[in-house]
Amino acid sequence: MSNAHLTKKWNIAHEQLLSQIEYESPKDVIMTPKDRETAFQHLAVLYIKYIQAFRKLEFAYDQLVHPQKRRLLKEILLGVMGRVIELKSKIVEVELSDIQNYAEILEDLKLIPDDLVMPIPRFILEDRGKELAERKLLLDSLGARDVSVGDSVPVFPDISIGEAVKMIQINERGRQGRLRAKYMRDIRIQAQREKDLDAGDDEGELNSAALKIQRVFRGYKARKLAKAALREELAFLGMISIKKDPKQSANAKAEINRNRRKIIQNQHEEEYQAALVNTKEKISKIEGPDMKESMQDSFRQWYMEYKRVNGKFPDFPPDSLWQQPGFQFGMVVAEEKNASNGDVASPGSPAGKGKKGKGGKEEKKPAKKEEKGGKGGKKGKKGEEEEEEGPKWKFDDSKHLEIVKTECNVYSENWLHKDDSENFSQKHDQEIVKIDKRKEVEFEIKNQVFEVLKEELANLKLAVDRSKNGKKGKKGKKDKKGKKGKGGKKGKKVATEHDKKGGKKGKKEKDLTANRTMESLIEELIQTGILQRPTNVNISDIKGEYDLLAPTVTKIPTIIPTIAELKRVVTEYCILPVGFPKPSDIPGTTSFLLFGPHGTGKTMLVNAVATELGAHLFNLSPRNTAGQYIGKQNVTKMVHMVFKVAKANPPAVIYIDNVEMIFAKKVPKDDTTDPKRIKKDLLKQMKGLKLEDRVIVMATSYKPWDGDVKAIVPVFGKILYAPKPDYGSRFLIWREFIGRKAPLQAKDINYSLLARMSDSLSAGSIHLATERVLTERRMKLVSSPSRWWGLEIVSLPPTDPGEKQTFQFTSPKDWFEKTPLVKKRIAALTAPAEGENDDPKGKKDKKKKK
Repeated sequence: MSNAHLTKKWNIAHEQLLSQIEYESPKDVIMTPKDRETAFQHLAVLYIKYIQAFRKLEFAYDQLVHPQKRRLLKEILLGVMGRVIELKSKIVEVELSDIQNYAEILEDLKLIPDDLVMPIPRFILEDRGKELAERKLLLDSLGARDVSVGDSVPVFPDISIGEAVKMIQINERGRQGRLRAKYMRDIRIQAQREKDLDAGDDEGELNSAALKIQRVFRGYKARKLAKAALREELAFLGMISIKKDPKQSANAKAEINRNRRKIIQNQHEEEYQAALVNTKEKISKIEGPDMKESMQDSFRQWYMEYKRVNGKFPDFPPDSLWQQPGFQFGMVVAEEKNASNGDVASPGSPAGKGKKGKGGKEEKKPAKKEEKGGKGGKKGKKGEEEEEEGPKWKFDDSKHLEIVKTECNVYSENWLHKDDSENFSQKHDQEIVKIDKRKEVEFEIKNQVFEVLKEELANLKLAVDRSKNGKKGKKGKKDKKGKKGKGGKKGKKVATEHDKKGGKKGKKEKDLTANRTMESLIEELIQTGILQRPTNVNISDIKGEYDLLAPTVTKIPTIIPTIAELKRVVTEYCILPVGFPKPSDIPGTTSFLLFGPHGTGKTMLVNAVATELGAHLFNLSPRNTAGQYIGKQNVTKMVHMVFKVAKANPPAVIYIDNVEMIFAKKVPKDDTTDPKRIKKDLLKQMKGLKLEDRVIVMATSYKPWDGDVKAIVPVFGKILYAPKPDYGSRFLIWREFIGRKAPLQAKDINYSLLARMSDSLSAGSIHLATERVLTERRMKLVSSPSRWWGLEIVSLPPTDPGEKQTFQFTSPKDWFEKTPLVKKRIAALTAPAEGENDDPKGKKDKKKKK
């Protein structure tokens, strides 16, 4: 990608952001949505448009090499990312669901579902390159284990001796039958050849044979050319893929270009940092003395002018005033002159008194009204009903929107219309560096000089006070001492009360490992298998499709997500908030629960979160910690160690598989892992987690209804259902898995048929079926397996035999309806419409009056 193309991308995103800012700026009441549906559609359009701008900005930031532009672009990028997460939280508040369908809005905006994918900024990992390399080296040197992927099923399960003998007999009889058929075919061909030789060598027969050969060859050649032409046309239209040299593909070239730009980025960044240091030193040496002298001269001129007019020395300006950029002492003189001329009404003037009196009366009136309303009670109830009936969403101020607006204005002023044709290498702009460093040097000198000037002014005041009569000063000192004494006593009482209160509330948790180093704790957690190495999986490796047929506004109580929607929600709740520089500035969560059948990708999503964040992964699953840290004190120590190391080395993911066993009412007798032993300490540590810690607890469950609902639901901030893939997702999953095993034959497979025949299969079952059928031996023996792959694959057992028994009495959907957010949505959708219950009461009242 060229610099011009990246700048063009930025300019397009810049125009989109300016239009969004202008659209969000007016806060007129008329523009406020009146009901839930219009509020959701309004927020959804904003959400999608900000995602479009974010995609362009992230792509441009990743490959721009200009160091100053990259800094500005990163601020805009973070502002847009924060705004997207804010809008997502507002949509959830309005819609009361973590899953939303945007198919109709995408169609109106002429976008495709892939345009809704939220990219993960690559600077989350790139800015921490050295740290991640050290983490990887530490895990490898101490022999960290890989995360176990749930209850994994072997590709070829163990079979009995009888089944093995039967399988060998079938294959051997088939092999003998194929050999016998081949032998008989060879005999028939040989007999036909002998018959043709005995027929003679007639010249006419030879000519006819030659014509037949020519006709067959010409037909073959014509068909071959026609197929090649058709293939070229389909490849040009993008309907088929052509096998090319991987090194010559467009993706490979783009990756090479990206790596080259990363090297240039580092070089330009080093040059820019050196220029910052050198320019600052140069300005401080050459211009620093002049700045200092001019500040001192203006200060002395100011206080002399003030003393000449008022007969006394002025007070030094407050810090909030003189620390402002562009401050001059002449500004203070001008303000004082305006005040002395009477431009501002003094508090003691009649006008001031009148205003105050009127204001006081006007202020008291609303208070009286409120009191009346409180006594009557009728008006207050009506007001509450109106507030409840009104829309829950309203315009509000966004910190991130202000950041985007400010940084976009900076880009418009400094870079939008700047001609960079001469700066072909895209190095830093020295003039901008000088302007910024001049301000920085001026601020530093101002802090130094103004401290000296404060002392100078204070000394002048003391000298003047000494020349006056000192009696008043002595009386004043006595009064002050008395006041100080009284104030001191009160102050002590207040302080002691505060200390007592603070002592009760502010009890710090006792550090059980205070005498140990962080390195020893990490080593112990690795050796015990709690700190593990996450599987290298990106969120983009998980294949799934959106539900394009679902309506945007629906009254279905529980919206079941597809795999693509689940990926987007996990990105917005787990990856982006934790990867944000200041997580407390955006809405987020510290705990996340995924539940669903086996093979739906729950553990894979946990690994993807850890991989995208470059996070440590701590496995606190009962099966993983069984037999370790026996005893109550040791269990408390184990949980304390995990959370202590996680907070000290952010970002971190704490993974708990089969979390329902920790909150189970009764543990099965055959379970020897004692899962409930960490419940008390786990809840205590999870309550103390904050967004600033950048630690997230991710739990998965196969049967959440085995645990106590009242205990497990309040613990987790977000709960999501991971269902089996729908038709579109199964289509992509089949194509992905078969393409890995047989890339050449994959284009001839009828994936639509496979997707329909594999209904009720999970992604794990599809992967298992592919591994069982497409073995290396079978791929070598079979020349054209595309004719029977589908039947062979689907003939395998599609589901777990114990799954029907598990879901016989309780379904995941029924349990999902017990979660708080779904309960709120059901209550909102089943609430009676406005005015339904009011009419009958009104009629009865009218009859009574008559």
